[in-house]
Parts: sequence; C-alpha cells; structure tokens
Amino acid sequence: MELGKSIIFLLKALFFGLATVLIIPRDVYKRYFLYGFMFGAIGDIIVATLLGPVLHLIQYKNMGVFGLFGIVSFWTPIAWMFAFMLFFYFLPMRRIFLYPYIIGFAIFGYFLGIVLQQLDLYEYIGNYLYFAPITFIIWFSISAWVYLRNGHIQLK
Repeated sequence: MELGKSIIFLLKALFFGLATVLIIPRDVYKRYFLYGFMFGAIGDIIVATLLGPVLHLIQYKNMGVFGLFGIVSFWTPIAWMFAFMLFFYFLPMRRIFLYPYIIGFAIFGYFLGIVLQQLDLYEYIGNYLYFAPITFIIWFSISAWVYLRNGHIQLK
C-alpha cells in the first residue's frame, strides 16, 4: 500500500491531537472535544463539501487511501476537531482580545491551506485564494459566538 504524500494528513491530525492531550486539562477535555467535534470535524465536512464539489473553490489532492468520496481526507476533519479544541480552550475572556484572536486563528487556517497547497495536497481554486480568509473568519466567528452563547466564558 502506497501512502505517499497522504501521510501528511495523518501527521497533521496526530500533531494537533497530541497538542490537545498535552495542553487541555483532563477534567474539561470532554467539553472541548464535543465543541471541537461539532465545529471542527462536522464544520470541516460542511465547509469542504460546500467549497469543493458544490462551489468548486477548493480541492483536496493526493489523499490516497484516506480520501472520502474525493471530497476530503479522513484525517482532515479530525485535525480540525483538535484545532478547534485548542481554539476554544484559549478563547480570551476579554472582548478586546476576542476579535484579533479570531482573525489570528482564521489567518492560521488560511496559511495552513497555503502550506498544504505548496505540498500539492490542497488547492485554492482561482481567485478564491484571496477570499478564503473571509471563510475562515466567518467559520471561527460563528463557532466562538455559539460557544460564548452557551455560557462557557463571560466576556469582560
């Protein structure tokens, strides 16, 4: 079985997963896991499906044996789940820091896509390369809004 470049998707998921285990305390891990699953894993599948096969703005490549219906690698939603767990764990309590924090994570997600594109694992199609950060800002903003609305953090 030839894994080739597709192994990078697994390594990315392992890296983020290890970070969550090392950083997030065990007694609150389940809460962050649930929110990460909802907004990271499920969110990624929804976003990748809308932007990929529906709107033709992105494309995952070289997924190898891990490809799911040619839409996304099996490991990508898992990596996003872990990334969102970290996003929620470090969510600032002060409103003045919240907006730059969301923009920072959005830029991180965008740059991760750029790195994957350079590795020939992902592609921003056409001019979407320049508008993709907006998608990430919306995705992280909605996630933070729902998390805050559920009373997990009181903003100051």
